[in-house]
Amino acid sequence: MTPEMQKFIDLLESQLGYSEKGGSYTKFGDWYGKHVEFDADYSSAPWCDMYLSWAAHKLGYEDWIGQFAWTVSHAKWFKEQGAWGHKPKPGAIVFYDWSGTNRIDNIDHVGIVTRVEGDTIFTIEGNIDGGIAKRKERDTSKVVGYGYPERIKARLDDEVAQQAREARKKAEEQAALPPGPGTDVVIHLAATCQGDGACP
Repeated sequence: MTPEMQKFIDLLESQLGYSEKGGSYTKFGDWYGKHVEFDADYSSAPWCDMYLSWAAHKLGYEDWIGQFAWTVSHAKWFKEQGAWGHKPKPGAIVFYDWSGTNRIDNIDHVGIVTRVEGDTIFTIEGNIDGGIAKRKERDTSKVVGYGYPERIKARLDDEVAQQAREARKKAEEQAALPPGPGTDVVIHLAATCQGDGACP
């Protein structure tokens, strides 16, 4: 697991024990409705995914962890990014379907894997057991799949590095070009002026 994902988990851990307030209000839903989607009041909405989105935003990791309230959209986003699979690993975002259909369209909960031991995953999840942020220990029978943020980050980092290489190459090619038209005239004029002193 990368240091960035550990930092992400550390931030989620700092919120363990957080529970819904009156009317199912959470600060994560309140934040989401003010910063990500403005089409509705999310302050009392199911917040398992907004908990992850909040932490990603706090750390500036939105581009590779995602900003979602709906778990189905989040899972499909990972799939579109080529960062979806079925192997649990620390730092993976885990998506569940409690009905056991194993279909992305039926996903109804999400968390993050912190540890794997055999067929058991250890997670941090928001909005579980009556609306609390908690650690959980689960078998994988209800898991639909996993999103791998590190895979997206690696691709984005490669793209940035490639753009930097291309920009550097372009700059080197520009520097290697011969002087443009008119340069010789300027140099000759300057030399003439210095020679006879007649130039203004």
